[in-house]
Amino acid sequence: MSMFYTDIKPPEDGKLIPDQKKIVDDIFIKKVESYMKWQKVEDATISNKGEMNQINDVRRSKIHWMDNPEFERVLVPIYKEVATKVREINNNYWGYMINGWEAFQYTEYDESYKGHYNWHSDTGPKCSFEDQARKISFSLGLNDADEYEGGELKLKLGIEDLDHSYKLSKGEVLVFPSWVLHKVTPVTKGFRKVIVGWGLGHRI
Repeated sequence: MSMFYTDIKPPEDGKLIPDQKKIVDDIFIKKVESYMKWQKVEDATISNKGEMNQINDVRRSKIHWMDNPEFERVLVPIYKEVATKVREINNNYWGYMINGWEAFQYTEYDESYKGHYNWHSDTGPKCSFEDQARKISFSLGLNDADEYEGGELKLKLGIEDLDHSYKLSKGEVLVFPSWVLHKVTPVTKGFRKVIVGWGLGHRI
């Protein structure tokens, strides 16, 4: 049976991925930093045959899921500001029907362990919730690009096997469909901090 309906629309400027764009200011960054002073980070894991394991040659970073109910009053304005801007970008480019948001993830990549994340997409069974699936992904920079070396966000687009590289600075976001292959190159100097997140919609 062929597809009857899709909620994806072609971007008006012909680009699959919009340019990185600054969407938050230093006040927002300070709110996140203040929140994180009270939180713990843990080693990132990946799904391996249904189990969550730490596999350093695939992914090495420190993370915190930003869903601590004790800090709801702090987190809700953070979610609202980011979700509004990311939804606007989605509406201008792809038009996915976004029903809600998975918990945001604070992520650190440090030179001491050459923090990185090899090629992957954000879709699949482990990324689905009942009838909802990840539609769009975003990465939001929390520190300036000159504070670290390496740590580039690379996207693989099209059959030409071309890598498109992005280096986020403080307050800049990159939004892309969750099915796009992407990776973070090893941080060789300094410290990279981001918030990543996913907009959820009905599976079609």
